[in-house]
Amino acid sequence: MGAVALFYAGYFGALGLYWPYFGPFLRELGLGAGAATEVLALAPLCGLIAPPLAGLLADRRRARSLLLRALSVGAAATFVGFLVVRGPAVILVALAFAICRAPLVALADASAVEAAGSSYGRLRAWGSLAFLVAAAGGGEIAARVGLHAVFAAGAIGLGISALATQRVPPPSTPPERQSRPGSLRRLAPFLVAAALAGFANAAYDAGFSLHLERIGLGGRFVGWAWSLGVVSEVGLMAISGRLAARVGAERLFAGALAVGALRWTALAFVRAPALILALQPLHGITFGLFWAAGVATAHHRGGPEAPAATQGLFNAAVSAGSTLGMALAGRALELAGGTGLFLGAAVAAALAAGIASRLRA
Repeated sequence: MGAVALFYAGYFGALGLYWPYFGPFLRELGLGAGAATEVLALAPLCGLIAPPLAGLLADRRRARSLLLRALSVGAAATFVGFLVVRGPAVILVALAFAICRAPLVALADASAVEAAGSSYGRLRAWGSLAFLVAAAGGGEIAARVGLHAVFAAGAIGLGISALATQRVPPPSTPPERQSRPGSLRRLAPFLVAAALAGFANAAYDAGFSLHLERIGLGGRFVGWAWSLGVVSEVGLMAISGRLAARVGAERLFAGALAVGALRWTALAFVRAPALILALQPLHGITFGLFWAAGVATAHHRGGPEAPAATQGLFNAAVSAGSTLGMALAGRALELAGGTGLFLGAAVAAALAAGIASRLRA
């Protein structure tokens, strides 16, 4: 279990250095706005395709550990390309990195749930904590040394995650049981709910900071608000296993979505800084518990025949909703303001909660 926790810490720590600064870094490498947008679009595109395909291959060939190790090394190696490549060739580096990176979380989650069971959330919380520390430290590194140093630190994080995967144990399920995910009839409602949740959460990911700036709460307040949310995420992920054991993963999943509908409704109308900060600990529920319960639900509903493929489908469903949500978030904010943006997210979350409430273990 320690190897999986170290993988999460190294991987999400690297993402904490990568995502916030990738756009400015691309401009520093000489890419125009159009090319930079194309590069940024590679990650969600690969997130739709690569996780379920890699998961299916991992299960059918009983090669989950091998794929996790190979793709982790590939992600670390291709990331180094950002430090040495200039101009349009960066697009090829970004594509290779996106392909290697996209299936990693689904493969690691399948290993973590198998190894840790209900303690999965405690392992995954190390990733959220590392992301928080890295994102905060990345700003200081960028200011003092520059963006290249930020990406060099990200390469180190990915190197740590790649080394950690070498100690992740192979699947315990016998080869003859490895075939395909559970029936689509059993998985489909869960995946629809996950996609709707991804759509709703995209309003926060893409629009929250812009919304705060529009209502006069930019600058340091944005950082405080985001940090408070991630701290709550770490804490609730760490105890998610105990909560799931009490109420069941499916009920916890549905409950997290229902809280999301309430959170987005409140955020649509609240403008007072203190009240916005008071809402931020709900991020621990709307993402932390949502993700931990979603991984557990995918494990239950997919069955032991294809754990990696089912986790890949869960990842792809969330990515599909998130991709669409991010594409629409900016326009929704322009046309309807924060009120319209977050009310739309609330409707999507409420629909997801309604579907999830009918799931049975």
